[in-house]
Formats: sequence, C-alpha cells, structure tokens
Amino acid sequence: MAEMDMRIETSEDTRAKIAAKLGLDQPSALDMVDRSKFATDAEYIDAVVQMEAKISNPEYQAARRRVSAEYAQRQEAEERARQEQEYKRIRGSVQLDDLDRREIDAQAVDLARRDLAAGRIFASDLGVAIENYARQLTDQRKDTKAGNELFNMMLRRKG
Repeated sequence: MAEMDMRIETSEDTRAKIAAKLGLDQPSALDMVDRSKFATDAEYIDAVVQMEAKISNPEYQAARRRVSAEYAQRQEAEERARQEQEYKRIRGSVQLDDLDRREIDAQAVDLARRDLAAGRIFASDLGVAIENYARQLTDQRKDTKAGNELFNMMLRRKG
C-alpha cells in the first residue's frame, strides 16, 4: 500500500510550527516556576530569573529546537504506524456487497474483451484475464473503501 499522509494542516498548526522554529512557543518564565515551592517572593523572583536566563540562552534555544523537532518526527512516525495498523485492520474487514461485485465483474469482462480485441491476449486466455482483472479490481475497491473509512475515522477524531 502506498503511504497515505492524511494530516490536515490548519492555520493554527502553521502558526505553532513557526513559533516553535523561532523559539516563541515557550511560556513565560513566570508560568514555568511554581510559586508555591518558594517561601518568599524574593526566592520566587530569583528562581524565575534563573529560568528566564536559561530559556534565553542561545544554546538552550538551539537544543530545544533540535529536541522539539526530533520529538515531533517521532510522534509523526508513531502516528503513521498507528494509521498503518488501523488501515490493515480496516482493510482486513472490508466486505464488498453484491453491487460492488457486479460492477467489478462487468469491468473485468470489459477490460479482458479490450485486450482480446487489441490482440494482447488469445481467446483461450479470456477467462484467466477476466479473473486477473477481477482480482485487481477487487483489491482496488477494498483499498478505496478502507482508505475512505480510515479518512472518515480521522475526520471524526479531529472534529
């Protein structure tokens, strides 16, 4: 199966990526330090200043961007693996109805007759050609149905 990237990129996602690249996605140092862990305001302010110095350090920012990018890549790889597993599960359970089978049979016969008319197969190979086309078309239809179901599931989760 070809890998399907079915993520939907929103303007919020784009803004978040830009902020992360620029290092603007970090909360204020005031929000990063827990006030309740300090006895006095002075101790709290000192801890906040230390945190601010840390997050303002270019080496820290570079390391944070690198680690954030690697983390995002790992999350995306895990999501792709989950999607692949879900696709395989769905694909294994796809059943074609009678209408699908009739359409596939009609298409297979039509394609095999075209091959016969074009001289690509002999009349004695017509049955085998129909079976091969039916098998290919069945797989395509199941792939389409499984892909559609996976896409719908992903949309329902986002919404």
